[in-house]
Amino acid sequence: MKKILWATDFSAHAHDAGLRVLECARCTEVPIDVVTVVDPEELPPILLDVPDPFIAEEAVREAERRLEAAHEERVRLHLERETRFLVDAGFAVTLHVRVGRPSDQILAAARELGSDLIVMGAHGHRSLEALLLGSTVERVTRHADCPVMVVR
Repeated sequence: MKKILWATDFSAHAHDAGLRVLECARCTEVPIDVVTVVDPEELPPILLDVPDPFIAEEAVREAERRLEAAHEERVRLHLERETRFLVDAGFAVTLHVRVGRPSDQILAAARELGSDLIVMGAHGHRSLEALLLGSTVERVTRHADCPVMVVR
């Protein structure tokens, strides 16, 4: 094994998956990539939904970019806190914050990073869409090019 990808949504099950990553890393001493995905539905509200004739459209777009960047920075800081135990244990950890459908982004990250193993929690934050269309875990395990360890 050359690389582990831990996918986290900051749930309790995802944290347990991170603890399993620590065990795997102790045995293999491989680098660890950690990805969290921001679902576009969870981004700050779009300001263009409320037109204002006194504000230029480009100014509104710039405000949206700043809001999205601030939101991404808050997520990155939370990810740094979530992974501190791996860094404190002496492992090389690279953090990735992506925006999009979680399963698509986890699979893309695993391919792009050359991950040999994806580790994720059995249950994360479930939405109505997940109940109707299947969970992120189901989609990742079905379409991954490498083994997926699901931690309960």
